[in-house]
Amino acid sequence: MKKFTFIFAIFALIFCLYLKAYSEEGKLLAEVGPYKLYEEDVNKMMKEDTQIQQILKSKPELKDEIVSAIVNRWVNLSLLSLAGKKEGIDKEESVKRELAEIEKNFIAQKYFEKKTANLKISEKEVKEYYEKNKEKYKEPEARHIKHILIYFSKDADNATQESAFKKANEIRKKLLKGANFEELAKMYSDDTGSKEKGGDLGIIRKGQTIPEFEKEIFKLKVGEISTPIKSPYGYHIVKVEKIIPERVLSFDEVKNVVEEDYRQEKEEELIAQILQNLYKTYQPKIYLKMKDVQNRSK
Repeated sequence: MKKFTFIFAIFALIFCLYLKAYSEEGKLLAEVGPYKLYEEDVNKMMKEDTQIQQILKSKPELKDEIVSAIVNRWVNLSLLSLAGKKEGIDKEESVKRELAEIEKNFIAQKYFEKKTANLKISEKEVKEYYEKNKEKYKEPEARHIKHILIYFSKDADNATQESAFKKANEIRKKLLKGANFEELAKMYSDDTGSKEKGGDLGIIRKGQTIPEFEKEIFKLKVGEISTPIKSPYGYHIVKVEKIIPERVLSFDEVKNVVEEDYRQEKEEELIAQILQNLYKTYQPKIYLKMKDVQNRSK
């Protein structure tokens, strides 16, 4: 369970800060002085935490162990909090400022959630947003490639690198004379992940691989055999199986993403409008001058 301790230490601490000290609903799991921990609170935290969800998805049998770890962490933090209060730590000015900042941020987040909760978005609006922003939903150009890797380590000396280059060139000559790429990949490639598949690396899109490798493979035509391409892993002989052009994804393919993007835009517009009114109501004063900002940025 030690591997989960760091996760729980962070999230249980944050969770603990916002728990209601006096709650009257749900199944009580633990109680320390005025603090009460309820099952619904733990379930909510587990549901909203992506790391815990990933753990439970792969190993659901760990749920009881995770709940136990959260409860134990909560109890420990509650005990330390009570001890700190007894020593008057919560009365220290620096602590009071930090607590006020935490409370402010938490209330602001809840206010944001409340104001945006009833934001209505129709499929028609989402489709219109998609049509206006199609450029955002492009699938990058890609290549389906196979390769033969002649490996050398990052700290290899010049002689070793030269030897690898010569070997790669010899393999390329055989390929240019008509040798079967897949057979030579199985014989010579040092890439254990692809050699048994005839060197097949599948589809590589722009931005998915290291720049020096991408630059060279995207120059190749279908069926063309590359000259040895140097990378941090060694020398590659590459063959392009298929060129896949850039395309705009259909609405159905990206509907969920488009809806999320549109919702975020509407939320930002709503909050901007709310903030505009709040500025008039509370008239905040900002004493930081542009000169101060410029000095800090140097």
